[in-house]
Amino acid sequence: DGVLNVIEQGRDEFGQIFHQHFMDNLGFIIDNTGAKLVISSSWKASGVEYLRKMWKHRNIPGEIIGTTPFAEQVVNSNIHAGAHYDEIGRGHEIQHFIEEHNVKKYCIIDDDADMLSHQFDNFVFTYGNTDHLDCVDIGYGLTRYCAMQAIVILNR
Repeated sequence: DGVLNVIEQGRDEFGQIFHQHFMDNLGFIIDNTGAKLVISSSWKASGVEYLRKMWKHRNIPGEIIGTTPFAEQVVNSNIHAGAHYDEIGRGHEIQHFIEEHNVKKYCIIDDDADMLSHQFDNFVFTYGNTDHLDCVDIGYGLTRYCAMQAIVILNR
């Protein structure tokens, strides 16, 4: 929510339908970078196969290759051993995926900035975008400007 899912666009068997303009902007990123998708939002609780089924059913661009782990999984791993689960935020979950899968290039796209400080060079904020020409809500969503930022990050 806050990237593709902002204003009620109707519903289907998967829940609220994502905004077409923002899905088009996701496709624009993928077409210009070849990026693959890793889901870090609460949607990950549904599982990768469910997400892939929804992506296919809704004809959403991009290939989902995984989800970030939950805080408990991060705590129980060798990567962040000794951390307590309430110290783990989304940035830690993303970092765990990056390290576990040896990711070299990445872009985080989110409407919440709970990332680790070193991740901000790879972060596109989809909140507060009321000055973007294609803003369709109160400033949430993957606007074309946000998509351009992601393309720059992924192609550097």
